[in-house]
Amino acid sequence: MTATAAKTQRLFGLDLLKLFLALLVVTIHANPFRGVSDEAMWALGNGLARIGVPAFFVVAGYTFRPEVPGRSVKLMGRYLKLHFLWLAIYLPAWWQTVWDHGLIEYAKFWVFGYWHLWFLVGLAIAVGLSQLVWRLSDRAIWAIAIAVLLAGFALQWAIGFYLLPRGFWPDAKNGVLMGFPFYLIGYMSRRSGLVERIPLRVAFWGALVGLVSVVGESELMKALGGAHPLAPETLLTAAVTGPLLVALGVKARGFPDWLTRWPVGTLSAGIYFIHVGIVIWLNHYSLPRVEVYLIAVTGAALITLGLIRTGLDKKLF
Repeated sequence: MTATAAKTQRLFGLDLLKLFLALLVVTIHANPFRGVSDEAMWALGNGLARIGVPAFFVVAGYTFRPEVPGRSVKLMGRYLKLHFLWLAIYLPAWWQTVWDHGLIEYAKFWVFGYWHLWFLVGLAIAVGLSQLVWRLSDRAIWAIAIAVLLAGFALQWAIGFYLLPRGFWPDAKNGVLMGFPFYLIGYMSRRSGLVERIPLRVAFWGALVGLVSVVGESELMKALGGAHPLAPETLLTAAVTGPLLVALGVKARGFPDWLTRWPVGTLSAGIYFIHVGIVIWLNHYSLPRVEVYLIAVTGAALITLGLIRTGLDKKLF
């Protein structure tokens, strides 16, 4: 296999991983088990699916190149521009909230995001903070990533167990406490050679066990969380499973040429950003959640393919 072909296979493997993660994020907002089984709904929507966003940060961190002059500033600018653009697109969904609560609520959208759009702000923050520390030693960067991750985890548990009042702080779902540590984990997984050292078989079985462990950690939080457990956002098991998933995506090979020509990476971005609008629209109808899920995924994918045909995808994703 030529170097170019190997690179194509590697990038396509990461694109497939991002598509898988995007489908998990849709599950959070349109859980197909809602109204069918509370146990299955929690295990899927507040268990397995919760690795989606942290793993997205790990993937993004894996591709971080802080040594390239000006690259980080351009990335931050692009993420913030995209956030503003998507806030404008979702204006019909949030304007009433701002109308009722004032510009402070709009400012919160910029800091903590609107629904899934917080990910863009989180990416900009993660890139900026990572650019400040990347020249440190490997040991120092790992220590920073672990310390910040544990701080977010501790905050989440403190709110979940009412040691802090709910509403005292939104949660650990922000660019500092979630985005930054998982982004650093992705970056260090490449820089330290961790991903390269993981054999494909270990990556496959490790990722599988990791996904099960994510569900297990979520179930433990539910069991300890009392009558109203808090849906977890930061999972410690995700910090281990994320790099394993990236290793699996990087090392997977054998994709047919016709498949690699599909714009899977763009489809994953389109599904992530568009599905919420479809879910909001479908909430006006009494549809089974499995149908809402399928329509949201299919509709977002078809809209994305249409945007690709027009070239607008390059401005939106």
